[in-house]
Amino acid sequence: MKHSLTVLAASAVFVSGFSTSSKKNIRRNEFKLHLTTITQTSNGSDPFLSKSVYSTIEEGKIAVIPNFLPQNEVNLLRADARDLWDQGHFSTDALAGYGSTGKFDPTKDRAVLRLPQWKNESLGNYSNRQRFGNLMAKVRSELAYNLNRPNLDKGLATTKYGNGSTEISYTRFGKGAFLKRHVDEHHEELKGVEGWAKPTRRSVSWLIYLNDQDWNGRKEGGQLRCFKRQQNPYGRIGATVNGDLQVGWLAKTALDPNERPVYLDSKRHYHGDCAMYVLNEDGRSKTYITKAFDTNPLMYVAGSEALVKKVLLSDRKDLADRFRLIEAPKSKITDILKGDSQYAGQGEPPKLDEELEDVDPRGGTLVLFDSVSLPHEVLATKNKDRWACSGWYHEDQQEVVLS
Repeated sequence: MKHSLTVLAASAVFVSGFSTSSKKNIRRNEFKLHLTTITQTSNGSDPFLSKSVYSTIEEGKIAVIPNFLPQNEVNLLRADARDLWDQGHFSTDALAGYGSTGKFDPTKDRAVLRLPQWKNESLGNYSNRQRFGNLMAKVRSELAYNLNRPNLDKGLATTKYGNGSTEISYTRFGKGAFLKRHVDEHHEELKGVEGWAKPTRRSVSWLIYLNDQDWNGRKEGGQLRCFKRQQNPYGRIGATVNGDLQVGWLAKTALDPNERPVYLDSKRHYHGDCAMYVLNEDGRSKTYITKAFDTNPLMYVAGSEALVKKVLLSDRKDLADRFRLIEAPKSKITDILKGDSQYAGQGEPPKLDEELEDVDPRGGTLVLFDSVSLPHEVLATKNKDRWACSGWYHEDQQEVVLS
């Protein structure tokens, strides 16, 4: 369904005794690409999103809704974005690369119309941006209800920052720009001393592409590449209902055929007294798989997954063999060892237990995914600028419990 902006109105089974078979039969997945399966649009009972959208997000995958906006609405937003780019209101953050050496060229980097400019009534087509924000607020409400994430639709996450989405912006990738593999949100304990200082955190990522509908990723590049798990997870991904964020996975085994999210419990919120756990069959009670530890420096350095296995899981080889970080910290040395120092956005291969899913940035397409659990990258654009509206729906920060 196209949406014109004018329509808005108990037991720890396999855990305490987590026994796993050896990983002899699990080999590195071949570099195999699964082109994205387009998620079906409205089923009639839901005015915006179908049930398959929610189930896809809950599986830690990317939900893709083509033609969410009609091309005339896409054109209005893109014209506004281009005008504001031409007037110099975008900011470059040097996060994207563009495969060349030498002097930084802002026209080739990722450029963003930041929130203060987005909300500035005197800039561009402000009224249309407001109508678009109202549309995205409707999407947020439906996600909050159907994903059982009620905090998406209340508190500072809805009132302190952007209209319709906590973060909302235009983005432009110049010819040759790309963005390396990353996740959009990390556990507060993994973000340094300021990790607990912000009032909200990212929960669901979204983009609506503002390009032409005939964008061909094979020719033009610019695809959003997602690194989804081969096995559908068992239980709640991203964060628990009480706000503990996911940091890893326990891969399935013959004795435990479920891929289980691993969460980090930070009891005192000061980078100490943390422990990892999985949820039991009731979806609420916990089984801890590590003793208490300090996240810094253990989980701040390249190679932290190996350190976790060696230091925290040394007496549980069965768990160590299964443990995967969602996304390990990176460094320049990591790039060199991987041969990525000359990486030019051609696309990374999947890691163990992952599959690839590429999404062409066709005009009007809406994509949604969990901000914590799905690594992704943007492949290099080739011959065109790549335009989008992008944002994040936040939830209010987990409360600090004073002891």
